[in-house]
Amino acid sequence: MAATQVARPFHHPGWVYEEKVDGWRVLAYKDAAGVRLVSRNAQDLSRRFPELVTAVAALEVPTLLLDGEIAVFDRQLLSRFEWLRGRPKDEPATPPTLIALDCLYARAKDLRERPLRVRRNVLEALLEGQSLVLPVRRLADDGLEALEPGPRARL
Repeated sequence: MAATQVARPFHHPGWVYEEKVDGWRVLAYKDAAGVRLVSRNAQDLSRRFPELVTAVAALEVPTLLLDGEIAVFDRQLLSRFEWLRGRPKDEPATPPTLIALDCLYARAKDLRERPLRVRRNVLEALLEGQSLVLPVRRLADDGLEALEPGPRARL
């Protein structure tokens, strides 16, 4: 989904708020054939980001589909869209990082019809302890509690 600009911040009970990341939107596919990073305009970005391909391949799940953003962060950990093409040499930055927004498929199970809370729990469990593939930071999660309370989802 594309972000929508509003005149001022708001909060509605039952909504989920996540950090906005300025990066390149991708789907990360993992299956028996390997890992592919595919942009929203169907460009394969796997060769451009081999470190992310390796990081997704290392996840302990045989099949996976993540919706996310590839981003580079500055010293204040703000995403810098323009740095994906090259950053100033005197500016410290993170390596390209895949910020996972959603887990759509895992372990041969289609999760798209599952509640957001379940998908988020699966995402967090899959990415626990990772450094180059991270779940998007939640800013408020009233909506997760409203959707389906319960323990961490496991597939």
